Amino acid sequence: MNKFKKRVKEKKERKRSAFSKNLVNVLNGTFLGKDNMIAQLPFIFFLVTISIGYVSYGYYAEKTVKQLSVLEAEVKDLKSQNLSLQSKLELKKQQSSVAVSIASLELTESIVPPFKVVGNEKIMTD
Repeated sequence: MNKFKKRVKEKKERKRSAFSKNLVNVLNGTFLGKDNMIAQLPFIFFLVTISIGYVSYGYYAEKTVKQLSVLEAEVKDLKSQNLSLQSKLELKKQQSSVAVSIASLELTESIVPPFKVVGNEKIMTD
């Protein structure tokens, strides 16, 4: 067999063995006891804190968007209610509607136009 092919196979086996050794170290937890890992702990804690903040902000943003959509639907409903109530009020304020509604009270519209009442100032001051 070719020597070059043997070297390539040996390198692949070494890479696999190095990968498997590192995987075993991670799974066992022995990599945490090494000095270079202990020196990096503050940075790792910083990364963990940042990632927790990022996830919590995502939940907060999602909750805020849901509340916003609920409030937008409520505002839309209230606007439609306001519009319908205003139209009903305009109908009730019309002169013909007022005349019909006061007919049950046996009141009628005045035929005589309004006039200004002028009083005597002497009587008014007493």
